[in-house]
Amino acid sequence: MTICIGVLAAEAKAVVCVADKYVSYGQEIIGETDSVKIVPIGDNGCHAMIAGNDDSICRVLAKLSLQDSLGKDRNESIQLCETAYKEAEREILEMRFLRPFMTVADYEKALLKKRVNRVIRSIADEVQKNRNASDDPAFSCGLLLCGFDEGKMPYLLSLAPPGVCTDATLTGFSAIGSGSDFALKRLLDNEWSRKYAIDRALFEVFDAKVQAENDTNVGYKWDAIVLTTDKSVPLPENTKTMIDRAWIKLNRSPYEVFDPDEMVPLPPDDWMEQLKAFADGIIPPDTKS
Repeated sequence: MTICIGVLAAEAKAVVCVADKYVSYGQEIIGETDSVKIVPIGDNGCHAMIAGNDDSICRVLAKLSLQDSLGKDRNESIQLCETAYKEAEREILEMRFLRPFMTVADYEKALLKKRVNRVIRSIADEVQKNRNASDDPAFSCGLLLCGFDEGKMPYLLSLAPPGVCTDATLTGFSAIGSGSDFALKRLLDNEWSRKYAIDRALFEVFDAKVQAENDTNVGYKWDAIVLTTDKSVPLPENTKTMIDRAWIKLNRSPYEVFDPDEMVPLPPDDWMEQLKAFADGIIPPDTKS
C-alpha cells in the first residue's frame, strides 16, 4: 500500500526517486507517518525504495546489505536480489507454517515422494494460498533498486513477487506499490523522456505520484532523492512544498478563485527558476552535455 517511483533524468546522468510516506497494518489500520521508504544499501551508492511488510523488507534488505558487490554490476545485482528474496521468503514461510514440527528440508523431501500424506499436502496448500493472498500475506516485499554501477551507468531494478527482478533501465522508469498503475499511466501519457532535466523530472514524477493518490492507500506526504554517480541529494522540505504548491496552482480550475484563508499559499512567481537552481546545484549546466 504505497507508491515508489524511479526514473532516469538529465540524459541518464541522474536518477530521481520519489516515494510516499503512508503505512498500513492490515486493511483498516493505515495513516501518514514520518517513515522512510528510500534507503541506502551498502557502500556502492545503491538505494532501495521499499513496499511490503516490515518483516519481509527487513530480511531482504539485511541480506542485500551483506553483499559488497551489490550495485557494481547490473546482472550480478539482479541475481543477488532474487537470491535474497528467495532466502527471506523461505525463512518466513518456514517459521509461519513448519516450525517447530519440521524443517524446510524435511518438508521438501516429503513433497517429492510419490505419495504425499494429507498433512503435508494441507501444509503445501496453505503455503500456496498464503503466497497468492493479496490481503496480509506472511511474506510481502517489493523493492526498486536505483543507482550507478562501477562503469558509472545508471540502473533501475524492480524486485517483485514471486521473487523476479526486472531490469527497467532501458525503459527509463519504473514504479512499485498499490498506486503504481496510476503513476505509470501518467508517465506514459506525458511521454516520459530520460532527457528531461532534473528540475522537470522532479515535477513530472511528483505529478505521477499525485495521480497514484487515486489509490486510497497512497499517502499525501512524500520524499524525494536525486542520485548521481558520486552523491545522493534529498529534496529539502521547502523545495517539496514549492513543487506541491506549483502543482496545485497549475491544476486549479480557472473558475476557482484563490482564497488564502482556505487554500495553501501560491508558489513564488520564480518557482521554476528556484527549482532549476536546485537542480543545477546537483549537476552544473556545463557538465550536462
